[in-house]
Amino acid sequence: MAELFSITRVNRLRRAAVKAGKIPYKEGEWALEYQPIVSRFAYDLLSVFDTLWLKPGFELQASVYWSGGNGNGSIWAVSTDTRPDASDENFKLEDKSMDRSREFVPLMQAIEGDGSPWSYLSASILSREAEEFGALWHGCVWSDQEILSKPPPQADGQDSVGRRKSTGVAPVSEWRWCEAVPHTWQPTYADTGTNSEVILHIYNPVGGERIYRATDTYSAGSYVCKTEDSILCWGGPGIIY
Repeated sequence: MAELFSITRVNRLRRAAVKAGKIPYKEGEWALEYQPIVSRFAYDLLSVFDTLWLKPGFELQASVYWSGGNGNGSIWAVSTDTRPDASDENFKLEDKSMDRSREFVPLMQAIEGDGSPWSYLSASILSREAEEFGALWHGCVWSDQEILSKPPPQADGQDSVGRRKSTGVAPVSEWRWCEAVPHTWQPTYADTGTNSEVILHIYNPVGGERIYRATDTYSAGSYVCKTEDSILCWGGPGIIY
């Protein structure tokens, strides 16, 4: 069973997530340790996804680090049975990817939903937006990428004079396909019988224009995905921060 999603609906969700999770920038205000005031923005971000919610017995915590107009952040979940001590030397943002005790888990492991196709698409968006939480300038990766519902004109053979000059997008002659052109470009959900898959075709202009297919695979009952990216074609040099 496959289901296609409207790009209008998908982009509306992305915009709402960006708006909800946006933290007012103040140079030098935040440091690496856990910051309770920042966590409310993590809850605001999650609240946008109405088919997803936090599992009982967990709370969200978050941190951001900003310096010189650049920034990175993180969201994770903590068991409400054992609250961490913010002064604990082991409780640092730089340790977030390490194997902690079971009370500390990555965000998506603490997420559950209604099991609908839209909930899995939502999980794919949430996980990416959460990775961009608090990010500024060089810390941004996902924010400049565009989810596609059709081939961009330049990759579809429709050129226009001065496209490179006016938009920064590589003209048709500079696009090089390394895989077959997709039959379906829209964001797609598929039930394989054992897993759920969300397929996104994404344009990324940073560090070299490219279009790639992201396949997010979810095992039954889980909103933690394994992502496989496959480059479909390359364009021009793109943009560099």
